[in-house]
Amino acid sequence: MTRLWPQGDPITVASDAAAAPLHFAWRGQTHRVAAIVRTWRVDVEWWRGRIWRANYKLSTDTGLLVEIYQDLLSGRWYLQRLYD
Repeated sequence: MTRLWPQGDPITVASDAAAAPLHFAWRGQTHRVAAIVRTWRVDVEWWRGRIWRANYKLSTDTGLLVEIYQDLLSGRWYLQRLYD
């Protein structure tokens, strides 16, 4: 089953100089990134209300497989999908 938060669930992320996530805090627990499986960018609807995101599908040292993204307009990070 996959849990999805369409707008994202806010998280706190520490990233490296290239802005790739190193670890994130979600619901009071810190998850260190074990591997980044995939990265992609989304830049759509600039004519109505721009959505500009850097997306990451990654695995953590705590055994999670998640999709997180950074809203490149605000700089905020969100957890969007949790695979279990």
